Amino acid sequence: MSQAQRVETSLDVGAAALRYADTLSTSAGTVTPHLLADWGSGIVDASGTYSRFTAGGGSSSQGTLSASRFISTERRFFFELGGFAGGSTHSDGTRTGEVVANGRIHIPRGNEEVFLGFGGGRTWDGVAWRNVLLGEVGASIEMGSSNALVTISPTIVNDSIKYADTQASLSRKGKVVDLGLLLGFRSGDQLTTLSANVRAWASASAVVWMTPRIGLVLAGGNYPVDPTQGFPGGRFASLTLRLSQPRHERQISIDSARSVSLPEAKAGPAVVGFVTQHGAGDAVTFRVNAPGARTVEINGDFTNWIPVTLVPAGDGWWASTLPLKRGKYQMNLRVNGGDWTVPPGLLSMIDEFGGTVGLLEVE
Repeated sequence: MSQAQRVETSLDVGAAALRYADTLSTSAGTVTPHLLADWGSGIVDASGTYSRFTAGGGSSSQGTLSASRFISTERRFFFELGGFAGGSTHSDGTRTGEVVANGRIHIPRGNEEVFLGFGGGRTWDGVAWRNVLLGEVGASIEMGSSNALVTISPTIVNDSIKYADTQASLSRKGKVVDLGLLLGFRSGDQLTTLSANVRAWASASAVVWMTPRIGLVLAGGNYPVDPTQGFPGGRFASLTLRLSQPRHERQISIDSARSVSLPEAKAGPAVVGFVTQHGAGDAVTFRVNAPGARTVEINGDFTNWIPVTLVPAGDGWWASTLPLKRGKYQMNLRVNGGDWTVPPGLLSMIDEFGGTVGLLEVE
């Protein structure tokens, strides 16, 4: 595994008020650790929650682990192969679990993207294992420090439960406050035994950063039943204190695979030339002259910061053709898996996350 370009860790400690299935109200103390590692071509995300309830003195533990590997192509899209595993255990002896593998095709266009995916796996609801088939279609757009996402996810559980969830989310990261909003709607089968008669849900969250390490997290809303693991729907309100790893030299922004110069950077062959050539339509060919290189990659906001590997073009040149409309873009390149650097001839600038990027103008 290559060195992660971005590693984030956090620990939330606080309290929550919950109402399960519109019948049982309780409160709980919660502890939630979280780890995210992102090195551009792959992501690993792990989190868990331990809850101690005031009603009856019971407890529960939940955990999830997901990983994705991104595969770039010379065409207008790239692939994502991923997997998810999760489960829970409760003081009354019940347990749940889920293991799913999935794949997606992403089609980026500047700051916009559409994607299509399919997956399947097995789920345990505390009584029996069942088969799960998942579909997904969605679109996202980045607007500076804001991100909007819409997804439709049809699901089949054991050929007996069929439904589709439509969700829209909006997030914004600020210098002091991070905001999040989620809206959802379910069509198809309902599980009335779990009081799942509510087809719509919504939640909102805010993180107020008091210092670079410490934030106050406020969240509330409702959520639907989970037919795959048999969790009832409910309502919640929570207040937690987040202890987070501060940003440092080796970290970069969320949704970005670029990096800044590092003291321990790997040295590679010098890049002695960089040019772009216009082709038919919106086709733009990137050419990098790096004699002696083993690999040459570029990334930018036009690839959603997913690295694109160039192919040898002779005489030390490497090339790749991508669809790119007229406009201004941010980009970097690297040789032999070393540091991301500004291509020769491009204006060097500092982005909103403190990283160094090159300004590419397509005319």
